[in-house]
Amino acid sequence: MAVNQQLLGWRLSNYKSFYQALQEKLHPLTPVAHRGLWNPAPENSLPSIQHCIDRKIYLIELDMRLTKDGHIILMHDATVDRTTYGTGEIDQLTLKEIKELSLKELNGGPNAKISTEKVPTLLEVLPMIKGKAMINADKAWDLRHELYELVEKHDLLDHFMLKSDKPVEQLKDFFESKPRNMCYMHKLNDQNLHQLDLLLNEISPIAIELIFYTEEDEVISEAVVSKLKNQTNLWGNALDFAENARRSDALSLLDPDKGWGWFIDRGFSLIQTNYPLQFMDYAEKKSNK
Repeated sequence: MAVNQQLLGWRLSNYKSFYQALQEKLHPLTPVAHRGLWNPAPENSLPSIQHCIDRKIYLIELDMRLTKDGHIILMHDATVDRTTYGTGEIDQLTLKEIKELSLKELNGGPNAKISTEKVPTLLEVLPMIKGKAMINADKAWDLRHELYELVEKHDLLDHFMLKSDKPVEQLKDFFESKPRNMCYMHKLNDQNLHQLDLLLNEISPIAIELIFYTEEDEVISEAVVSKLKNQTNLWGNALDFAENARRSDALSLLDPDKGWGWFIDRGFSLIQTNYPLQFMDYAEKKSNK
């Protein structure tokens, strides 16, 4: 599917229009901002989220962890070591202890400078995204019940996308135990492809991420992709070191036609990337060809 046959998500007037396009399987093209827009802001920070909202990036991937005292915070690693000046495992630290720390700039590391930003709680994020964006909740399956309770309480179930690669039976147990629906994305590869029909019939995910190590993997075959495009939105993971047969950000920065363009041409519309602004610029140019 050429880009000019797709909706460009950031051209839609508001989040409501984007969400409706997702629900109707219209394949709105959008970058999924990995850990927010973390250049110049720290990853998984409030400014990294606000930068996405300001640029009409309607889908933001954020990582979630549970503190010792049961609060959901945004952080990728199981420890605070890489992204703050502190040390310790998150599940052994209280929210008060974590809030005493400051985030490092960008994606952290031993040489990163300390910013003025604090580690955010998910509760702090909720008013920011209401009517503005959807959060793809990573690292969240194990805390799905806590996540659901918080999001449902604030009537934001249509602003969150839970994801996993769990068997359909486990997915049914969770979703059927809840009074209202929560958006869900499934991670599909050759190993769980045998459950595809059951998944589509029983769960009907709003999106499916295709995980493939080579372009010969069955999950990326024309037959599977064509079937999925009729029933869901396709998610492509362009991150470096992801399972994408090296159709990655690194390649995209050198030759976007062979990276991001490869996904777009096959009908993927939700493209996870560390470079959402560059992706949008490329897609705009591609749509005008």
